[in-house]
Amino acid sequence: MSQLLTFGDLASLVVKPNLCIRCGACVAVCPPDVLKVDEYTSEGAQLVGVCTLCGLCPLVCPVLHPYEAPLDKPLGDYIEYGIYKAADPQLKATDGGVTTVLLEEAFEMGSIDGAIVASKDDEWYAKAVIVTDKKELRKYAQTIYWHVPMVTPLRIAVEKMKLKKVAIVGTGCQTAAAKLMDKIPKFKGRVALLLGLFCSKTWMREDFYDKVKEKLALEPKDIEDIIVKNKLIFKLKNGETRELPLEEVEETTFGSCYVCHDFTAEVSDISLGANGAPPGWNFLLIRSQLGKQLVENALKSGKLIKSNEKPKVKFVTRRAIDQKLRTIPEFMVKQLPILMSK
Repeated sequence: MSQLLTFGDLASLVVKPNLCIRCGACVAVCPPDVLKVDEYTSEGAQLVGVCTLCGLCPLVCPVLHPYEAPLDKPLGDYIEYGIYKAADPQLKATDGGVTTVLLEEAFEMGSIDGAIVASKDDEWYAKAVIVTDKKELRKYAQTIYWHVPMVTPLRIAVEKMKLKKVAIVGTGCQTAAAKLMDKIPKFKGRVALLLGLFCSKTWMREDFYDKVKEKLALEPKDIEDIIVKNKLIFKLKNGETRELPLEEVEETTFGSCYVCHDFTAEVSDISLGANGAPPGWNFLLIRSQLGKQLVENALKSGKLIKSNEKPKVKFVTRRAIDQKLRTIPEFMVKQLPILMSK
């Protein structure tokens, strides 16, 4: 049925109801290049020119084509799991720094010739960037908590930079979008590595910071890092730490998060996150042979450390099940008629 759809349908079914994940896959595949995801707003994909009705954009939309393991397999398929962290204490990351180490290892192995990672400025506006030199990776070793169009740069990577083996780092919805790019002939096989981040929700940057300013009198430029546990922990540039209950920012959550049932980024080669691991470490679900090889090589070279401590698998499984059973909250249900009328 998706072959009959166009961006007009995508706008009605996904963008207007606030279900767009802003992955940018539709932007990447659009032949006349008339779709856009604005990095400075939280809006979904927008038509900025004349649509040629090619029907490609609905084919790669993860909202229309979600991937999720069944409830009786809440973590998806995997080979093994464990707790790891980067060996280099100089690697500054939100948690264990494993994502950066794995990308560095993938470059060294020749498994990738480019990586799409997220970058932010001092105001916490975020965008996706293409890295082709492993020495540049460490400047991007930080978690960002809103939807970033991670798939959009794949078009430049393939068409202009002529990259053959691209890694993409993203949440479950973003990695699912990257996987769907295989449907389009010129992108088939170009995504060589997917590193998936555990994710239960992201926030709309503008609304999130409005709430942070209201409750804590903080501006984006004051904040060095954000850590999400059972509360929000803000590490400030002046060395101070401030906290905010998660409930305070609940209504700033992207609507698409409530229809996402993939906590552990199930289509990835390796999925990872802080959940289930001690502070400063990452819990890894190794899902593919490539992922296994990356971890083994990084361990042998001394770039990764593996903990003897057992991960809290039951806790992560419970989080994954809860997300698969999640329903749209009442406050969003009330907003749907308003959103659909816009």
